[in-house]
Amino acid sequence: MEKKFVANKAVLVNQKGEILLVRDAGKKDHTHAKGLLEFPGGRMEVGETPQEGLLRELHEELGLSPDSLCVGSPLSIGLWGVGGDVRNHPVVGIYYLVRLFGEVPIVLSEEHTDFFWWDPRQPFHPDTKDAARDVLQAYRDHEGIVVAANESNKGREGFGLIQLFTGNGKGKTTAAIGEVVRAVGAGKRAAVIFFDKGGEHYMERGVLDTLGVPWFAYGRDRIDPVTGRFDFSVTDEDRRLGAEGLAKAMQLVESDPYDLLVLDEINSTTDLGMVAKEAVLAFLDAKSDRTELVLTGRNAPQAFIDRAHLVTEMRLRKHYFYSGVKAREGLDY
Repeated sequence: MEKKFVANKAVLVNQKGEILLVRDAGKKDHTHAKGLLEFPGGRMEVGETPQEGLLRELHEELGLSPDSLCVGSPLSIGLWGVGGDVRNHPVVGIYYLVRLFGEVPIVLSEEHTDFFWWDPRQPFHPDTKDAARDVLQAYRDHEGIVVAANESNKGREGFGLIQLFTGNGKGKTTAAIGEVVRAVGAGKRAAVIFFDKGGEHYMERGVLDTLGVPWFAYGRDRIDPVTGRFDFSVTDEDRRLGAEGLAKAMQLVESDPYDLLVLDEINSTTDLGMVAKEAVLAFLDAKSDRTELVLTGRNAPQAFIDRAHLVTEMRLRKHYFYSGVKAREGLDY
């Protein structure tokens, strides 16, 4: 029977809302993690409860006494291996949200060489373990924390940033078209490229024509004219049309840069393999500094989220579709 160790880790939060990260000294079976930032804590000993084991580790590693700590519920669960060997020596890690009361000094054991308090509104420190980043993001999600914008854009005016609308809720294309209307109202030039949206089922295109906004659609008509069923397959034709759509986007930003360019459903088509992620990233590098981009579609690749200056996630909480209401012309398409 396979055996697993259990380790209890602390997402230790001070009264300023900062989280303690410690730098691994790389001793014993931690040589693979030397210099990386992680959470304090460690494996349970025989006869301990999880909370007892966590409080003991925090006292040994940080010099903290139990009366300065409040251990809350588990925030996340991870899996790693002793010495990096997940197959033969797996460890289940349970990350608890722990509050620290007062200005208590941190006294490190020999297991760690340094520590610092990280503001969850700031980007991850480059030395942070990948697994620790996942837990930190879980903490952000739990607390509803929004990451600070890139400081290099502070004070910026005018167009030229990247906006991204994603999530499984309705409203991504709707929000993007709203940005087009607003830009045109301000006397700006806008264009829209629709990915994976062939056919004549999209009523917003008539409005774009009225506004004088050029639009380009690439994709098969996925709705069967007889049965009305949607074709979810991904074919070579889809990949060809996706590449053509991205080539058109490149042409627009190279020949006659627009103030605003919407790439509708670029997130989902990339996620489905119709468009190469590396090609989209190359496009983002090549775009004019004066062209604002709006990327829409569910399942946005993390690389797109990292590059964007604004990320909005539409979350599905309720939808009439699941009550048997079909998509309605003028509202859903």
